[in-house]
Amino acid sequence: MGTQGTGRKRAPLKDRFSAEDEALSSIAREAEARLAAKRAARAEARDIRMRELERQQKELDEKCDKQYPDYTRPSSRCTTPGLSAATLASLGGSSSRRGSTDTGSIYDADASLSELKESLAEVEEKYKKAMVSNAQLDNDKANLIYQVDTLKDVIEEMEEQTAEMRRELEEKSKELERQKHTCSVLQHKQEELKEGLRQRDELIEVRLRV
Repeated sequence: MGTQGTGRKRAPLKDRFSAEDEALSSIAREAEARLAAKRAARAEARDIRMRELERQQKELDEKCDKQYPDYTRPSSRCTTPGLSAATLASLGGSSSRRGSTDTGSIYDADASLSELKESLAEVEEKYKKAMVSNAQLDNDKANLIYQVDTLKDVIEEMEEQTAEMRRELEEKSKELERQKHTCSVLQHKQEELKEGLRQRDELIEVRLRV
């Protein structure tokens, strides 16, 4: 009688833990699905930022290609006439004071014009280098921003993975405690069964003696 009663109690206990295991598995699958969805969303966001970075870089390169000729060609067209006008004004003033036959003033004006042209070319070259440097700095800034955003995504993902691992550890710890409790209950029932068998054997032995 005691053995049959114990057998009837085992099935509900097993079914209860099976249901709990299934619930834990379902929770774990849902958590993994959410984590996978977040990873996919971050990957898509990184791809979008990368495409935007490439687009900005392309626009910057095209802008530089357009700007540099625009700054170079007007200089070659307009600088010399402007300087020639200033030089002519200087030469005109010099002629009114010293006369048109002063060859020393002409040589000085030519030397001054040549020096101004060299200075202008040097300034234009420095300007072009500064533009290239600024473009490169803008590109580096965009790359660094992308890297920072990517690292933020990686850190956030690692934090979520850590939280997920902690949750799984907590669930496993609870499951371990349940298993320990189950083992304790089963051991107690085993002792009861052993005691019941011992009493039955003693009763049989007594009856045989009678």
